[in-house]
Amino acid sequence: MKQISKYIFCQIILIELLLFPIYVSMNYLKWNYGKSLKRSILSKIRKPIDKDKIAVCVHEWGGYEGGRKKKIKNIKEFECGLDSQLSRFQNYEGKYEIDLTITLSDAHLLNRKIEYVKVIEVSNIGMDFSGYERFYESIKNEENQYVILSNSSVNKLQSEFIDSYVDFFKENKSIGMLGVSLNSKIYQSLIRNNFNPHLQSFFLLTTTDVLREVVEKNSCFPGKGIDHKLLLIRKGEVELSKIVLNLGYKLACVLEDGKPFLFDKSFFIDNGKAFWNIPFGDYRINAINPNSINPITIK
Repeated sequence: MKQISKYIFCQIILIELLLFPIYVSMNYLKWNYGKSLKRSILSKIRKPIDKDKIAVCVHEWGGYEGGRKKKIKNIKEFECGLDSQLSRFQNYEGKYEIDLTITLSDAHLLNRKIEYVKVIEVSNIGMDFSGYERFYESIKNEENQYVILSNSSVNKLQSEFIDSYVDFFKENKSIGMLGVSLNSKIYQSLIRNNFNPHLQSFFLLTTTDVLREVVEKNSCFPGKGIDHKLLLIRKGEVELSKIVLNLGYKLACVLEDGKPFLFDKSFFIDNGKAFWNIPFGDYRINAINPNSINPITIK
């Protein structure tokens, strides 16, 4: 399977190489002429939710310690781990009902016991998306509800965020998915001037119904069965945001200052650039506390 995923990724890169002048020219036109703020597409509205319940999935790889340090190229090192994620959700005392599930890949590597929470063992093929996909399958037939998909790479810094996030999400029904970090481009590409904005997948807030739409549109959960990391970013993380945008929803990201940044497809040839007024690239490069969840400070 890994060889197949690697082959598909190499095939994508080969196509980019063969069509390099066309891709670069298309992106040049988008960067320089796709700046109209005129809207020709109305944002889609999410289906209503009748109960204040949040289904939470935290994915973990069995080989990780409960607390660890994470270093990503060009990004400040930070502490994270499952222990802080469990504390974040198990100690919550807000107004919403939390139903927490841990999805665990390579469970045989785990050197400790996870207690007082539901655990679903999954394959490590697809990494985080293997857990997200399996969790979705477990709730897809339930009544529409709020859903948090996350993993153990969230910064260990704690904050009271759940109420402000869900309240904001509830009030802004055109948002299909909300995250805490984003990237304006695909780094796993030969086209260096590409603009493909997407939420980073270590924390996402959405609904069961939006996920149903995504799966129906994609014929499966994005990233399913992919075990090549670079392809998984393109066909999992990036594709998930792309589908939500193409469905007509807005995407939102809560920045470090607590202000939500929203973008959508403002017109048919645009994919969010018309409203992009924050630095381009990986948002975490300039973050003081990368991968942290910051409470919303404005309404």
